[in-house]
Amino acid sequence: MNEPQDVNTKAALLSAAIEIFADKGFDSATVRDICGRAKANVAAVNYHYGSKNGLYAAVLEEIFPKGDDWQRIGSDALEPEEKLHEFVRGLIAEIYRLGSGMTSHRWSIFLREMAKPSKHLDFIVRRQVQARANELRQIMVSIMGPKTSEMTVAFCSANVWALILDQLLIQPILERLTPNRPIMDDNIDAFVDHVVKFSLGGINAVKQ
Repeated sequence: MNEPQDVNTKAALLSAAIEIFADKGFDSATVRDICGRAKANVAAVNYHYGSKNGLYAAVLEEIFPKGDDWQRIGSDALEPEEKLHEFVRGLIAEIYRLGSGMTSHRWSIFLREMAKPSKHLDFIVRRQVQARANELRQIMVSIMGPKTSEMTVAFCSANVWALILDQLLIQPILERLTPNRPIMDDNIDAFVDHVVKFSLGGINAVKQ
């Protein structure tokens, strides 16, 4: 293969793999599926990525932002409650408002890893979750005070995460419930305000 074709094939494999892994998950996706989508020889995955595992690792590198890409939300001058609002607003926008194909594939792969963790989940946590978890923990401590037990901080943080991720995790069920929930795309600002108000009510109730 000449160099331009080589580069094009590698990019086509990565693009196809993102779609296939998002649709089928790591275990069910096959090299043949990916190469078929990419219109590449079945030997191309080993040539460019070493293995199916190597290609999956490259996919995760591509679709999950680096930890450093997560910017702390808001100014230090903001009150703790305002920081919580900005954190929730930013994370909800990242999950629900940035509706590109890449974003959709990212969360599909994320949910598949949650349901059936692979050895790559540690990478996803480092790249996608840890910086956000650190930020939320700092906000919780600033609201509840430095003497708050680690268990209370952890529980409150988990409750905020649960409220934010609810629709992402159980969307197929929500679409079948009656009465129907409001459509997220049309109600993101209201959802942000509700999550913050509900969270602060619970935090204040357990604050020590």
